[in-house]
Amino acid sequence: MADFVTAYNWMMDNEDSQRKFNEAPDPCPKGVAGPCFAIGGVNSGAWPQEYAAIKAADQAQRQALVQDFYQKHYWNQWYAQLGSDEVCKRVFDFAVNGGAASVRCLQQAVNSLVGAAEAMAAGAVAGAVSEDGGWGPKTVAAANAADAAALVTEFKAKRLAFYQDLAAADPSKQQYLKGWTARAGK
Repeated sequence: MADFVTAYNWMMDNEDSQRKFNEAPDPCPKGVAGPCFAIGGVNSGAWPQEYAAIKAADQAQRQALVQDFYQKHYWNQWYAQLGSDEVCKRVFDFAVNGGAASVRCLQQAVNSLVGAAEAMAAGAVAGAVSEDGGWGPKTVAAANAADAAALVTEFKAKRLAFYQDLAAADPSKQQYLKGWTARAGK
């Protein structure tokens, strides 16, 4: 079964690769007046109370607080049930960066592998899952039944397409596309 520490470390390689847990400028979430900052990827605009607690902590304590934050707010029982750390760490990383789109991309990737994307609309297809962005036993079972290496490849492609669509729909997000593309390609 998938391991939180493995997924967390993979994600942190993208959020704070040096593990310095220093305050850094960060984009503000939509509707939040800036400026915003992040420590270990924890954004002051999105998570003001949690961010303040991490910022107030001694530097030596920040790593544990950041790890606890991600385990509390992002990890769930479904990740732990995934049979592949390679799949899990990418889906978890995308959940931190893209929310429910992460699970939707996993579902799309599974359906791509079973050739079911079009057939889902017509009715039940063996191995197909609903692309609703929600975790459930069918999504986990389908992900675990898939070849892990093939699923990773499909997931990376679906994640990249998500970022490209996001930037195309909102030109202000073009500035993030290079970083998102690099993150999705790992």
